[in-house]
Amino acid sequence: MKKILIPGLVLAMVATGCRKNDKPAAPLQPEASYLRLVVSDVDKAQITVLEPLTKKTTVYPVKAAQPTLYATSTGQFAAILSRAANTVEFFNSGIEKHGGHLHVHSPEMAAQQFTEAGPTHFFAHNGLNAIFNDGTGSLSLFKDSELENGDGKVLPVAAPHHGAMVIFDDQTIAVTQKDGSVTGTLPEKVKIIDRFGAVLHEGTIATQGIHGDAGNGKLAAFGSPDGVLIVEPGGKQSLIPYPADFGTAWIGTVLGNKALPHFFGYLALGLYKIDPATQKITLVLKNENSNIHQYMLDENGRHLYVLLTNGTVKIFDASTAQLKKEGKIAPAIPAGAAAAQKPYFGVSRKCIYVTDQAGGAVKMFDAATLKEISSIPVGNKPFKLLVIGDQEGLEVDEH
Repeated sequence: MKKILIPGLVLAMVATGCRKNDKPAAPLQPEASYLRLVVSDVDKAQITVLEPLTKKTTVYPVKAAQPTLYATSTGQFAAILSRAANTVEFFNSGIEKHGGHLHVHSPEMAAQQFTEAGPTHFFAHNGLNAIFNDGTGSLSLFKDSELENGDGKVLPVAAPHHGAMVIFDDQTIAVTQKDGSVTGTLPEKVKIIDRFGAVLHEGTIATQGIHGDAGNGKLAAFGSPDGVLIVEPGGKQSLIPYPADFGTAWIGTVLGNKALPHFFGYLALGLYKIDPATQKITLVLKNENSNIHQYMLDENGRHLYVLLTNGTVKIFDASTAQLKKEGKIAPAIPAGAAAAQKPYFGVSRKCIYVTDQAGGAVKMFDAATLKEISSIPVGNKPFKLLVIGDQEGLEVDEH
């Protein structure tokens, strides 16, 4: 039988369709509205906080020029480590994630500061942050919520040395210890402590020195001449052997992310994938003529970014270690250029940002196409930069 539509029903359907299409789709933005960049300076003891969409910049004084910058566990704060000044300061973006929305407050320098000697390595995971202070063998330990009222604490954990730590999902901590069996400042072992400083598991493997640390919540990885030391929160430890062609070279920098079961490591030979499941270390990118300048994983562990000295960025799938795309985002770095004369980059979920010292600016590129979106003036000589705030494009709800 032929179906007949009732005129009133047709009108209702038309009206409903119109209502669904009355509101036009919001235009796509090149970046999340509440993402911020923190930019350090080559010469001046200051940071410049940049809002990429509006190009607004605000300058805040800090203790020393060229500090090291890290994002805290929630991304709300920037930790500003000035090793030369023995000071750690914090910038509060005021952008606080609360469930599936944001609370936004006025940005400011946070109340909390640390003044331990030699603040160097930083690690953030699962709501907890730690800084290893080489000069005192202590950890500055804090949650993001403690930075606004100055409730962070300092735990003595080892003799002074060039140390590092990794935080696990249960907020226990793998931290290096020095037993003196090897000369120099590098530690030899790793022990497990709780966040109050009590030792849960002593180190079981003594190495010839440890440098480089990463974690994914389930495992910690440390570089050493003996292999990559893998540490589990229950105390189990093992070494992943290096490929035969390493010779005496060893991995001294390790990258990891909670979304990845494996790690990445760097040494003069190149970038390598470190797989605890297979106990294998495999090449990702050879360091041809020392052409690897900077490398990092993005926030959610989807991509590995590598900037070469010729100004080309290579983007790898972080799960498979396969190259996805590449393109030019910076001028070539002259041979013999000092660290303070080179471009440095940071990444968000949507964009790549690169410092441009000659232009006193930060260049913004679309991460999907590698096309330049804009060049944003920041003045002076921008050095390194850090992405903080919201990368997801969440809405603000000030309930």
